[in-house]
This record gives sequence, C-alpha cells and structure tokens, in this order.
Amino acid sequence: MDPASDGVIDDILSVRGGRLFVEEIAADELARRFGTPIYVMSETGLRRRIRRYVEAFQVRWPEGPVHILPSIKANFSLALRHVLTQEGVGCDTFGLAELHAALESRVPPELISVNGSSKDRALMVRALQAGARITLDSPREVDLVRDVARELRLRARVRFRVRPAYENLEQLSDFHEEEVSVREAAQAYKPGIPTESLLPLGPDALSAPELEVTGVMAHLGRHSADLEVWRGMARSMGRLIGELHEAWSGWEPHEIDLGGGFASPRDPTARATHRGALRTGESRAPTVEEYAQVMTDGLRSALTEARVSSKGKVFEVEPGRGLYADAGIHVATVRNIKSQTQPVRRTWVETDTSEMFLLDTLIERNRWTPLVAEMVSASPTQTADLVGISCGFDVIVPEARLPPVNVGNHIALLDTGAYQDATAANFNAMPRPATILVHGSEAEVIKRAETIEDVFRRDVVPGRLQAPAREREK
Repeated sequence: MDPASDGVIDDILSVRGGRLFVEEIAADELARRFGTPIYVMSETGLRRRIRRYVEAFQVRWPEGPVHILPSIKANFSLALRHVLTQEGVGCDTFGLAELHAALESRVPPELISVNGSSKDRALMVRALQAGARITLDSPREVDLVRDVARELRLRARVRFRVRPAYENLEQLSDFHEEEVSVREAAQAYKPGIPTESLLPLGPDALSAPELEVTGVMAHLGRHSADLEVWRGMARSMGRLIGELHEAWSGWEPHEIDLGGGFASPRDPTARATHRGALRTGESRAPTVEEYAQVMTDGLRSALTEARVSSKGKVFEVEPGRGLYADAGIHVATVRNIKSQTQPVRRTWVETDTSEMFLLDTLIERNRWTPLVAEMVSASPTQTADLVGISCGFDVIVPEARLPPVNVGNHIALLDTGAYQDATAANFNAMPRPATILVHGSEAEVIKRAETIEDVFRRDVVPGRLQAPAREREK
C-alpha cells in the first residue's frame, strides 16, 4: 500500500484517518501513553509470521519433520519467546545467557540448539543437564563435551556446525560496500568446523559412548536476498553431507539445520550503502514460501546426487530478522528542527532516540522507513536528516523525505523488531528504551525502560576514591 492514503500497509500496520495504527492502537497514542523512545512489537504479527514459517517449510519438506528454531539473539524479550513457545517452536541460542532465556521461557530442551563458538565448561554443563542439543563448533568442543558428559554420566546429543564451500555463490554480498562475493564473505565468517578438521574427527565422535551425533548445521547469514543464493547454499550443504557420508562409511545425519539469514519483507538491510541504494525501488524481498521452495529443492537434489536419502530427515531453519523485524516498529518524538542555507543547505529533524538504539543503522547500514505517526497521509515536502540525541553524528535516516513535521510529532521507524533492542547500547549513559507488546486493542510493557540508576548499577567506586579532596591530602 502507498501510505499516502488510508488503508492497510501490511497485516499489522494500517493508516486510519491519516494516523499510523499498530493492530488496533494508534502509534502516537502508544507514544503518549508509554513515553518515547519505545520499541513496539505486535503479538498477532509475530504469531502469524511463525505460523507461516512452519506451514511453508512443512508443506515443502514431506520427507520428515520440520523444526523452526527462531534465533533468540534477534530479540530476547522473554514475553516474545513465551509467545513462540506457545506456538510450539524451538530456538537457537548462543551462550549461557541465551540458553537461560530459552529455559526460562519453557522451550522444550529437545528443540533447543546451543550454538556459538568457544563454548566453555559451564555452558556445556548447563546444556547437558537441561537436555538441550549442543551444536559443536570445533574439535576442542568435541573433546570438552565428551569430558563433561562422562563427568555428569549423561549422553550428549550433539550436531556438527559445518563450513560448506558454497562453491558457486559468486553473487555480491550485501554486507560489503566493495565487490565481495557471498562465497568469499562466508569463508571469512568464523563459525563452524573446517571440513579438513571434521573429516578425521568424525569416526571417533560417532563411536564415542558419550555422544549421540544427530546431525549437521550451517548458517550463511543475510548476504543476499537472491533466491539462487539460497538454492546454492542448500545444495552446497547437501554436497558436504555427501562427502561426510562417503568418508564415514555411509553415515547419514538425522537432522539437517540450514540456519537463517532470510530478509524481512521490506528488507532495509544495507540500503544505506551505495550498492544497496540501488535496491530501493525494488519489489519486496522473497516470501517465506519462496525461500522454503528453493532451499528444500536445493537440499533434496544435492542429497539425491550424493546418494543420500532425504526420507525421514528432520529439516530445520533458524529465522531471526525474517521472523521478528516487520513485527515491530520504533517510535520517537521530534524535539527540535534546525535548518541552514549556508554554506550548504541542510535540515535536521532532531528526535529523542538514537542510532545507539537502532544499531543496524551502523552495523548493517540499514535504511529505515520513517513515517510521521500523526500524518502518514501527508505528502512529503522536505528533505531532512532524521537524527538522534547522542553526541555522535547519529544520522538515523539521511536525506529522508518527510511532510511538514512539527516539534512534538512522533516518528515511527518500520522493521525494527529484530536485533535493535538486542544490540541497544548505553552511549552517553543513555538509558535503553522500553518494549511494548500490542495485542489487538491492548498494550502492555514487556521490558521496562532503563533508569539512570540502572545505567550505573554495575559501577563500584572504591572507598578510598570517595573521600573529599582535603582528607586525601592529609
């Protein structure tokens, strides 16, 4: 929909009387009720999205079970994780804190993948005691999990995180301004056991009484929304499985986890780069159904070529931004407007939020979609930099096309439900924003805003430094 008129933007956002609504509540009403800046998540939207993921992959992988394991790192608000637990899906966790969040949210342990590099003993112990699956990232971790399993007298369910070659992925990675292929960029990414190390350790691990090796896992990440990249990713995984099958006397994985990295529908990723700006006029990113089709087709065909049966195999994916991003918006208040004509013409719309609360502005160079919540239908009449409150450059949306905005108006930034709260920082000692959950015509706080006291709560000032200056001189 063109937001210049009333109607539906997507299945959670609409324009009514020129105002932006999240489900049944106006965004500017949320701003007045809870203050700004705030993250706003739609419970209905999140439920619809996860159900769509489940159906899309189940329909296209009739060979066996499908597990959707949303990456908890994308948004670790416990209330949202409880929503997903109610929907019956598992999760991918990284480190002890994310595992704690998953267990606190009652995720069935058998549907938890404990991921991440350089795992320590404490994480292994907690994961084994809980009954979660451990995705091993190095030969060192194989030895460590065996030691811990013997110590606890438990059998560890483990998978190998692998590093497919991605042989033909010559498309350009969106993570780089310069021309770097997806294949090259993926090989620079640290996770996974190098194939040259994995091949010799496999037979010993497969026969170890402490281990049940259930499968393999890989994660490409959001280098590209091109469906052929994802077909190629799945095919490369299938070829690597074929190599392991041949080297390990016919071994076949029970579980095949293809990770995540799917683009969200409006796909703001990297649009602030020179190459990314060329995508601005493009249609929406691929649908969940399209991702599911090319990935299942690609894996199935590669397994067939490798003479590995796909029948009975558990198919898993770990969506993050593709699940959470467009279920959320970020709302800020306009505090000031400044303009100059000399030496260069420039206008700044100053808000009470910051790029520190929207870190993909910097990390992935996203270009957000800004809407003035009270006047979505107004025609844009000016070009201005939408900026934040920190002492940095803090350009949230450069050269944004905006209507005649006034102090006190509220700016809604779309597609902020993934990674923005999870990566928010306290630069300039700024307390991080609250998160509000909208469900129909109801709204409630699911993560309170930090206070100034929270920001400094970890500080410890030794008593000797607290004495007045004259006492120290004595």
